[in-house]
Amino acid sequence: MQFSSVNEAIRVLRIGTKNERWFEAASFLIDRASPEVKLMLEVGRELEKKERADGEKRSSTFPVKQWVIVLLGITVIAGSAGYIGWLITRSVGLSCG
Repeated sequence: MQFSSVNEAIRVLRIGTKNERWFEAASFLIDRASPEVKLMLEVGRELEKKERADGEKRSSTFPVKQWVIVLLGITVIAGSAGYIGWLITRSVGLSCG
């Protein structure tokens, strides 16, 4: 069903995406938009694509940094445990070998 006026389409958009006519109303308004508005819509789409690409880059490099920090922490803990164990064996007088 087509809309008879821009105001009717805007009322449907204000209801929200739950309205089954929401996409139809959006298309109706975009088709009747001025060239400047269409340009701004295109700019908005491109900015959203760029933000998504930047977010994917950040999220793909984050786990690598996280794993490096975790492995470094495990190494420090293991080294500390070994050193403490060595100190205990020396103080007790045990020798390996």
